[in-house]
Amino acid sequence: MLVRGALAAAAGLVVVLAALTPYAGAALVVDAPISSPDVIVSLASHEWERLPAAVALARRYPRALVVLTLPSSVTQFNCNDCAHRAERLMRAGVEADRIQIVPLTLGGTYGEAVATRGFVSERRLRSVLVVTSPYHTRRALATFRRALASAGVQVGVAPASSTSPARPPRWWASGYDRAYVCYEWAAVAYYRLRYGVPLL
Repeated sequence: MLVRGALAAAAGLVVVLAALTPYAGAALVVDAPISSPDVIVSLASHEWERLPAAVALARRYPRALVVLTLPSSVTQFNCNDCAHRAERLMRAGVEADRIQIVPLTLGGTYGEAVATRGFVSERRLRSVLVVTSPYHTRRALATFRRALASAGVQVGVAPASSTSPARPPRWWASGYDRAYVCYEWAAVAYYRLRYGVPLL
């Protein structure tokens, strides 16, 4: 049953990509701002893109906490600069008492969303702004909204576009973009099947 569902999801994805080929990169990028978030969540990995964007948002919303998610088993692929992230934020002017490290018990974006749900529920916070790489924004937003829906938390997303090499309008023109876009569409299909996360 799971294999049949995965094949159906993959077939559907091929149809979507064939129809959207010129727009497959741009369709992954979502910008969903929220006013005065209680929490800014900078997702793990790709720190060179995500941390500068988190700093800019922390300056814009000085009362927001800044959450850094921490995988249970850190590798260069899931959190390549984990040890220095808080220090980098502080050097950029984010106060130490605003920075919170949230450990994960589950992997991936879904694990980050579940850990964030626990964090905001304990503190009765009402709004979360997720910072991530441009091509990751659609899946991240859909995943966090699904995970936090039961907590009644407003969720937005901010793409780290100014510090990313991503070029969505011409995603087919570079190896980085082609690899990321193909990976993300496959991940969108998997998250729909595995966690029931909608496409948005």
